[in-house]
Amino acid sequence: MKNKVIASLLLSGLVLSCSATGVYAEESTAKTKAETEFTAGDRPDPSKPEEGPKDPSPLDPDPDPEDPSKPKPLPEVSNVYVTHLPDISFGSNKTNLKTTEYEALTEKRTRNQGAEAFYMPHSVQVADLSGNSATKWKLSVHQDDIFKTKDSTPQKLTNTRIRIYGNTLTSTAYAASDLTDKVAGVAMDTTDEFGSFSTIPVVGDTQGELVVLENKTEGFTLNSYTSSVFADSYTEENYDSAKTPSAERYEGIKLNVPASDQSQAKAYSTNLTWTLTVEP
Repeated sequence: MKNKVIASLLLSGLVLSCSATGVYAEESTAKTKAETEFTAGDRPDPSKPEEGPKDPSPLDPDPDPEDPSKPKPLPEVSNVYVTHLPDISFGSNKTNLKTTEYEALTEKRTRNQGAEAFYMPHSVQVADLSGNSATKWKLSVHQDDIFKTKDSTPQKLTNTRIRIYGNTLTSTAYAASDLTDKVAGVAMDTTDEFGSFSTIPVVGDTQGELVVLENKTEGFTLNSYTSSVFADSYTEENYDSAKTPSAERYEGIKLNVPASDQSQAKAYSTNLTWTLTVEP
């Protein structure tokens, strides 16, 4: 929610006089000054998508996957902060004779210093505390390399790609209907027998990077969290420790594994790089 500071002071004097012919009022006014100044805000903790000031208990900071005792390093530019990025797991899967898609496991989130855990679709989140009415920004992603094993002679999934099949935009300052044409999420620009989707490109692919969240309108996201949840028709109330206490597969993110990649009974991994770009 946007913060407003409104200060006003009215100074007036009123003198009444009375005579046989009527009542007359005389006024005397003076002006005084009220001042305030703002500087760009510091990095906030992440917030569950759609949660605003109504919930003062934010999600715990994202842990670093390499050292869970430390927060995950997240991008920031000119006091625009990425406050959440997902680690994506597709779990354990059986090899197949034909091209197959494997759904992602929902992502674990925690609150209250880890006392409450729940699972929800993957999401990204940006907090705009730039204090600049001309600010526009976008968050994009690419895959650093193809999926590989960690063997001394790595096995490779050369043509395997992560696909995003859905997204829901949320804001702590605006209703979803107010975001149309102001904020953009993932564009489902490709269709095949599996449906409509966007692909996270690997370095060297023609696409270069995939924009997953973008403020297209100058200053629109000031003093708010903006999120893209990678699932269609996401509703905040459906995800908490009682309703989603464990991981489950969901359709918003899938791993497309062509039969030609000849996946083996091994563990494969890669890294994703997320880039925040801010203007001006």
